Amino acid sequence: PYHAKPLCEDPLAAPLLGGAYGALLRSAERAPSLARALVQLGDTCSGGRTRFMCFRTRVLDDAVRNAAIAGIDQLVILGAGLDARAWRLGAAVERMTVFEVDHPDTQALKRTRLGDRAAHAAKVHFVGMNFEQDALDVRLLAAGFNPARPALVLWEGVVMYLESAAIDATLATMYRLLPAGSSFAISYSRTGSGSGFLLRRGLGAVVAAAGERFLHHEEPAGMRARVERVGFRVAWDEGHPDWAPRLLGSE
Repeated sequence: PYHAKPLCEDPLAAPLLGGAYGALLRSAERAPSLARALVQLGDTCSGGRTRFMCFRTRVLDDAVRNAAIAGIDQLVILGAGLDARAWRLGAAVERMTVFEVDHPDTQALKRTRLGDRAAHAAKVHFVGMNFEQDALDVRLLAAGFNPARPALVLWEGVVMYLESAAIDATLATMYRLLPAGSSFAISYSRTGSGSGFLLRRGLGAVVAAAGERFLHHEEPAGMRARVERVGFRVAWDEGHPDWAPRLLGSE
């Protein structure tokens, strides 16, 4: 069975999803047996991908909590999409100014679905940006980002959809912009082999049907070199095998 204790909770998931998926999630919230069945189905069909995403969300939630404990009061979320951390992490973000960077159309949809729900964060700035045309640092500075104060930057579930040149450009920009004491948390997709490679190909087909494409997969050594090349120091590089025993214990 899947884990008994929740890794993370997102009460805004259903309204942010909207439509049939939101309705299904609301039904699952009222029926634990349906929720368990959906989790098992998703885990089986994705080869554990849904499980991985639960772990990833929790690990980055913890990064936000640790940043708050360290006194960091700026959170930048690149490609924020329907991320709800500014609304669901409570005390961890109550003193933070959150900069959500994404395409204006995505942000408009998100704000419509959020309605008048108040964020837990001290402030939320929606930084509208076309990543192919606009300068990330210019947009962030115009939105009020303070380059003299440390920040935590999250880049979750985005890198695999970008070409290498775009990844390198973003890394270089953030390295120039962030002061000492900042942290940059990045999720990426490994190249994989055997069944992992076949699963990635299958997921790639699903993503392509939704109008997106996987463009970047890299092994840890290559990603580490890419990050260090622009000047960052890699503090940790973990994955599902590391997270499971730590977060689930003896389950």
